[in-house]
Amino acid sequence: MLESPTLLVTDDDPDTVKILTRYLDGYDYHILTAGNGKEALAIIEREPVHLLITDLVMPSMDGLALTKAVKAYNPAIVVLMVTAFASIETAVKAMQAGAADYITKPVIPEELKIKVSKALEHYSLQQEVRELRDQLSQSARPPNLIGDSAKMKEVLYMVGLVARREVPVVLTGESGTGKEVVARAIHALSPRASQPFVPIHCGAVPETLLESELFGYQKGAFTGATSAKKGLFEEAHGGTLLLDEVGDAPLSIQMKLLRALQDGQVRRLGSTQTVSFDVRVVVATNRSLEQEIAAGRFREDLYYRLSVVTIVVPPLRDRKEDIPLLVDHFIRLYGPSINPSVEGITPEAQRKLLSHNWPGNVRELENVVRRALVLCRSGQITPDDVVHLGADAAAHGEPEVLAPGGLNEAQRRFLRKYFLEALEHRRGNIKQVAEDAGISRKNVYENLKRLDIEPAAFRGRR
Repeated sequence: MLESPTLLVTDDDPDTVKILTRYLDGYDYHILTAGNGKEALAIIEREPVHLLITDLVMPSMDGLALTKAVKAYNPAIVVLMVTAFASIETAVKAMQAGAADYITKPVIPEELKIKVSKALEHYSLQQEVRELRDQLSQSARPPNLIGDSAKMKEVLYMVGLVARREVPVVLTGESGTGKEVVARAIHALSPRASQPFVPIHCGAVPETLLESELFGYQKGAFTGATSAKKGLFEEAHGGTLLLDEVGDAPLSIQMKLLRALQDGQVRRLGSTQTVSFDVRVVVATNRSLEQEIAAGRFREDLYYRLSVVTIVVPPLRDRKEDIPLLVDHFIRLYGPSINPSVEGITPEAQRKLLSHNWPGNVRELENVVRRALVLCRSGQITPDDVVHLGADAAAHGEPEVLAPGGLNEAQRRFLRKYFLEALEHRRGNIKQVAEDAGISRKNVYENLKRLDIEPAAFRGRR
């Protein structure tokens, strides 16, 4: 709420002005008065007025004309219309002129105070929205939240809106759309930005370990607990906790999550003491939590505790206009370490990427660009470097020509060429080859063994 907001009371009847100002006396308002519309406009031109309270019927310039003039001069000023002629027609005309609300005569003090308070709250909210839009128009956005499409602009707007407010947020969207990136953006724009951001994937941790990860444990709580350990609620104290794929959390953990969020406290395993925490909780899911509730797999009370605001992160196929921006971002991000000579991508390769439907979303695009950087032999990524797009690219006019020997042999030849070039580029460093390919080191070793490639032969090459 504004500190010491300025109110301008306008009426051609001095007694009415005195009554209205007396009703508002005792509040932290700076109150100005005017006897007619022209006088009110002169004050607004020289004073920072937040709220105008004006009579509807006044000589020379009535309340409707004054409201239109005020809105033309400064649309941010909120207007309350005072009228003795309450009707639907009057209300409609007042709203059309730009008034936020109207008050009927005789004015009831409590009604006036309530409507003034709501009007000032509306002013503060609108001011926040304007500031946020100004920030976004000046590209004040987290660096990894890439996209200028209409759908991504809506996500950016929502991120900026909820970041300042201490409300739980649910991020929904398919796997690979970037829900964690959005969660990090919310944290980065929030007052908690200097404190920890702690993510956990609820479906990737066994139930017994998930409880100890979230809530911590005391020494001796179970076999192997040789020392006490903080849980993630404690680790994230003052910051943000992301519960990724919360729909995968077992019901027993959901119940304990609900209790922790209600109480603002956790109890470590093996302890009788509770520990308070101050954490902003953001959850992400690729499932419909409403359907999970209907199926009995998700607690309804936890859902309502978590889902104050929902942000839908769109799939990449619905925002293909963002693909060039994302490709450029990934080239700048990975190019210096994978292949510094690559400066961009050819239009033909770009068209090949745009023709794909991207079932794996942004994560799939990221891996494809990293592989292209490994394969690229020039300063520009070409269509030959854009591989592993599957049948979808062929369905869009980009068929792969197979050499004699069938699909298995063609795949083997490609993989052998890919890993030989990757090993050459990375000088036999399996860890880096695995990171470039987006697979595990174990998977790399298995492929090399099957393809009769000895990684040691590439180590130490210049």
